This record gives sequence, structure tokens and C-alpha cells, in this order.
Amino acid sequence: MRKVKLFKLSAFLIWVMMAALLLNGCSKQTEEKSVGEDVVSDDVILTETGEAIEKEQPTPEAVPTPVLENANIDPALLVEPEVEKGEVQEEAIEYDDGKLQIVFLGDSIFDNNRDGTGVPGRTAAQCDANGYNLAIGGTSASVEWDEHTGYDDWTSRSLVGVVNAIAKNIPTDIFVNDTATKTILDDPNIDFSKTDYFVVEYGMNDFLNTHPMTIQDAPSGTKSYVGALNYSVVTLKSIAPDATIILCSPTYAQFYNGDWMIGDGNSINNGYGTLFDYKGSCEYVANDQQVLFFNAYQDLGIDGYTADEYLEDGIHLTDKGRQLYADALTKIILKYEETKNN
Repeated sequence: MRKVKLFKLSAFLIWVMMAALLLNGCSKQTEEKSVGEDVVSDDVILTETGEAIEKEQPTPEAVPTPVLENANIDPALLVEPEVEKGEVQEEAIEYDDGKLQIVFLGDSIFDNNRDGTGVPGRTAAQCDANGYNLAIGGTSASVEWDEHTGYDDWTSRSLVGVVNAIAKNIPTDIFVNDTATKTILDDPNIDFSKTDYFVVEYGMNDFLNTHPMTIQDAPSGTKSYVGALNYSVVTLKSIAPDATIILCSPTYAQFYNGDWMIGDGNSINNGYGTLFDYKGSCEYVANDQQVLFFNAYQDLGIDGYTADEYLEDGIHLTDKGRQLYADALTKIILKYEETKNN
């Protein structure tokens, strides 16, 4: 009989202790709720009157698209979206000796929209300058691994190739399919030694085509991004010693596999680094060569929040994006002209 009583007493004490623990836990949860509300799920609140209401959700537009972080990815997935090019009137070539002469070298960011609405056309117009656009869509600053770099059998249409054509180290036949570029290179009325500004914009295709930022055994070699930029800057300085060179980094970008976004320039690693790292390499060369640097990756304000407004396919610029870029270049050039004249 005594053993039974002791058992009952022990069971009663255990029950009291468990109830106290449960009440203590519930009181902590209650402190975190709003007064008079009871949470019945992550998305539903039960009010004092027993009415179930949905919790207010954040506005989708206010949340940036999530991306992978520090993701190594199959390089085959990194491709430049094709842009349909309609028949447009080419930019007029002007030879006014009283104006600034600006030569643009780049990829599709500069090559697209040669109807006056592209970045070079708008920049030249806003600076009241003679603008010569030598950009070629789809090209890199660096030379492809399988391209020939001997002057007698040159095959590369890269930045290095365009610069060597300006310097007359190679014939312009390699650019036979790049009509606008070849026309300017062959124009006898254009004297590249009188250039006031060389605006150089590359890096996106170096990243997409997995060209190394630098090669340890050949740091000055033109088959790396840094080596190609260094070679080109040195060559342009020899062509026009008085010219000001502006190195423009690649812009922020988002990368897609079909309709699915696989990441952006901050997160996708092509094996050598992220697109943001290529921006850093461009800045390094600009500082080392003591030329102007335009941080188009960060200073344009294009990021995960504004990409839909300024990027039409994750990489190429919308009309608003091109105007934004042209305004930024115009500001750099005109401000630098003021410092030269003071």
C-alpha cells in the first residue's frame, strides 16, 4: 500500500514538472507574438475573435532575385545571348579637325546599335566629338588559344588584333566581315595618332570564354585578359603618345540557362574567377599603366535590383542602360578636359 502511494506521488510530481516546463515554453513563445494574436502557421494569424487572417507578405519587386554563391559552373553554360540586329543606318563618319577625336574599342556593349543610339554614338554626340567605333561584338581582349599571332599569319579579331591593325602591324583583311570596323581602319582621312581619347571596353567575353585573367608562366602574354590589356595600352601609347586612355571594366551581368537564372557576376566562377574579379584585373592594369579607369561594374548602378531596367537579356544594355553608360563616359571625358585646360 505504501509503495502504491509513493508511486502515485512520484507520478504526480513528474506530471507537475512537465506541466511547468510546457507553460514556461509557451510563455516565451507568447512574448514573441503580438498581443491578442495567436500564430497557427507561418502564413496565418488567429485573432482574439477567432478570425484567421493571412500575414502580409513582402512585395516581390522589393526582393532581389536570389543567386548562387561562389558557384563553380560548367563553362558551357556561360554563353553570350544573341542580339537580333535589324538593318540600321551606320553612324556617319566625321572629320572635323576642331573637335575631339574619340576612338572606341570593345565588344557588343559598344558594337550594338550603330544607329546613333549606342554607347559610342551617344558619347561622341554629347562630347561634340568625332567618334570612331572599332568595337566588334563577341570578341575578347585576349587572343584565343588556337589563333595565330604572327604578323604574317595573324587570325585574331580580339582587342589585340584591332590595336595591331591601328598600328599597321597587320593587314585589315582579318576584319572583312566586320564592315564598320574595317571601313574605319582603312579610311585614309583618319589619323589615329591624333586621337584624344581611346575608350577600351572588354572583359565580358574573356570571362564567358574562360580566358585566364593572367598566366603565371607568361604574365605579359596576350592570351590572358591582363596580358592583352597591358599589350594594348602600351601599343596605343606608342601610336598616340598624347592620347588619354580610359579602360572600362565589364558591366554587372546575370547569366541564364534558358529561362532559369543560374547566377550573376558576383557569384558565378568560370574557373579563373568571377566577373567581378575580372573587373578587379582591369582596374589593376589601369593603375599599373597609369591610365583612367571606369568602374562600369559598380559605378553605373546596375545590380540585382536594377538589372531588369538596364539589361535586356542579363548582359546587353537596354536603351536606358546605354544612355546611362554614355552619360557616365561623357562626364569622365568632359571633366578630364576641364583639368587639362585649367
